[in-house]
Amino acid sequence: MKKIVVKSIFLIIVFCSLLANPHSTRGLKYTCKFSEIGSIEPSISVINLQCIDNELAFVLDINNHLMVYNITEPTNIIELDSVNLYFPHDIELDLDRNLIFVTASNGVNIFDYSNPTDLQLLSVYKNYTHSTFIQLHEKLLFVGAEEYGLQIVNVTDSNTPVLIGNWTDPVGHIGQVYVIDEFIFVATRIPNISGPPTYLDLKVLNISNPLEITYVSTVDTGGTFNGGAPRAHNNNLVYFNDHAYGLKILNFSNPYDVSVVGNFSDGGFYNDVELVDGEIAFLADDYFGLKVVSCHDITNPLLISSWEHQWRTLRVIVQSDRVYLATINGGVRILSQEIITKEVALHPFLIVSSLMITYVLLKFKKKKTLASH
Repeated sequence: MKKIVVKSIFLIIVFCSLLANPHSTRGLKYTCKFSEIGSIEPSISVINLQCIDNELAFVLDINNHLMVYNITEPTNIIELDSVNLYFPHDIELDLDRNLIFVTASNGVNIFDYSNPTDLQLLSVYKNYTHSTFIQLHEKLLFVGAEEYGLQIVNVTDSNTPVLIGNWTDPVGHIGQVYVIDEFIFVATRIPNISGPPTYLDLKVLNISNPLEITYVSTVDTGGTFNGGAPRAHNNNLVYFNDHAYGLKILNFSNPYDVSVVGNFSDGGFYNDVELVDGEIAFLADDYFGLKVVSCHDITNPLLISSWEHQWRTLRVIVQSDRVYLATINGGVRILSQEIITKEVALHPFLIVSSLMITYVLLKFKKKKTLASH
């Protein structure tokens, strides 16, 4: 009698603990197929791209243009405005204030897109370098300004951007950046005149006080680093497309000890990653096109869908049922995404536990019934 009660209590505790952790009891099955439904400037080279609600697309043409398009109907793309910019490189949007930030040879250009048919240049922040990476976080613009280091620019007044913080690496230049709360990832490298840069490492800095930016740690990327910084995160998991070394999932629970806890690599060269539903990674594969990887089990990411085309792919954006791919010589390819299966499955251990509990309780009830007779 006592043994049965003890076993029942133990099994019930196990059952409840599993229910308390949905990640251990549920598995997301996400399978989709793609079809091309339109394109933007199908013969140009697009270096970067931002979209708003499947309505507007802001495109950086490698041949010196910022362009804005109406993409409501993907079979009938309409150009709304175009601005000449020399060597455009990176783009960020401030949706609350209808602002566009674009890096180019003259610095960071700030435009008002309230009227997308007539983009208005508000100001230019001079950072004295051509190839810069940016990220907007609240009213601060974080700039990877190469030999001028990491720059933190207050853009509360978009007409008068103000530099409020600066950090330079003792060895390399600062390229791509990625902000998470009071920390920032910065990619360091040494440029080469006649070839690609020499990649150094990925560092974490504390930016809680922009006036005193401090070094925190160097990320253990698993012995290899091919440049770039993370592009997405979910809680303490950070998703980092390490180009030729694949998609790496970093544990960021301790900023002083960041390391790889998951890796997906199939020989591709990943230029970008966008995270969907917290665990589905859409990868821009330079020489293939699009790959979709399930990271439900971070120790074993699995390829679940793909879309191949003939152009080099630099950027991927996922919005609702559409996927936008920025390509070299192929413009922006617009794909429709059809989800075939998306279901929650019970973990096998939970099913077994439930059956065991049911069996024990029924057996106990049967014995009690016989005893009463």
